[in-house]
Amino acid sequence: MARDATRRRVLALGAVTLPLAAAGCKGLAALGAPPTPAPDVAVVGDAIRVEARLISHYGVVLGAVPALAGALQPLLAQHHDHLARLRARLIIPPGSRVTNPASPGPEPRGSAPVPGTPAAALGYLRDAENAAAAAQLAHLAAAPPSLAQLLASISASEATHAMILGGHRRHR
Repeated sequence: MARDATRRRVLALGAVTLPLAAAGCKGLAALGAPPTPAPDVAVVGDAIRVEARLISHYGVVLGAVPALAGALQPLLAQHHDHLARLRARLIIPPGSRVTNPASPGPEPRGSAPVPGTPAAALGYLRDAENAAAAAQLAHLAAAPPSLAQLLASISASEATHAMILGGHRRHR
């Protein structure tokens, strides 16, 4: 009876360890292909890049025209909040082929150089805000409802920033 129980244990142990040993020989390939990311992962990634690029525009303008810091810091703080909210939505499955969009990416072709005068710098940011608002709106059709609501809110905020920047420009 004890011998029979020992034989069953050995067979059970072999049944469990043999597949594990075989998988170990194949490495990670034994686990199969990485999961396909959800469609909204690409939408969130693009939205993050748009927002990061806009933040980088603000940084360049503040470096070129530091006198605008008082007017621009509240707007920049809102963009940092937008970026944090978007990043909180980005869930990348481990092993996925999608990379985390941490950088703003390359500048679009034909980007204007940052002007050195306050009025021209505000116009530069106004144009960047309008472009970002349009880019966020372009993602709405591909976004699930809760993400579409966030993108629409961010786009509205960016359009408002463009109006504010246009008002600063007229008063200077």
